[in-house]
Amino acid sequence: MKKMFFLLLVIGFVGCAKEESSVSYVDPNSQGAVAGTGVESQDISAAAQKAVQSILLTPAIASASQPPIVMITPVTNKSASPIDVSLYTTKVRGALMQYGAGKVRFLARDTGAKTNEREQELRESGEVHGGQSRKASSYDYLMTADLQGISSSSRKGQSDYFLISFKLVDSNDLLVWENQYEIKKEGRENSVYR
Repeated sequence: MKKMFFLLLVIGFVGCAKEESSVSYVDPNSQGAVAGTGVESQDISAAAQKAVQSILLTPAIASASQPPIVMITPVTNKSASPIDVSLYTTKVRGALMQYGAGKVRFLARDTGAKTNEREQELRESGEVHGGQSRKASSYDYLMTADLQGISSSSRKGQSDYFLISFKLVDSNDLLVWENQYEIKKEGRENSVYR
């Protein structure tokens, strides 16, 4: 009886091991099998690539004697779609760091400022030694972006239009560069985005 139970248990495990996964990896730069009319990974990647190619050709960046310092602000989502807009800034900054190496520098106040300030306090109090005194940089340009959108639906389906506008503003509040990326999708069914 014990041998029969053990044999059934082993067969059960082997049978379960042969089941194929219902999950598959797909290229984030192409449309997957589960698609809707909202902003998706390939749209974010395409918009970021277009912005990076354009910004690297802008005279303010391309002709600068020293790599300018850019501070990226969060994207403002003015659309009705729930989108993690930080994906745009992360993709743009990452691509500029990768493809524009040495042409632009970024302030990292979101991650580095508090740690650097605390370290400076420890140096000044004598609790730690070495390193240089903190001298925080300021930006030459501010990169901002807005996401806007309109949607419509009827018995025939759903239509969504999105416009992402990237802007580069100098320290005197002058707009020195802007690039836009448009997305329009239509479908009979809409996916639920989370």
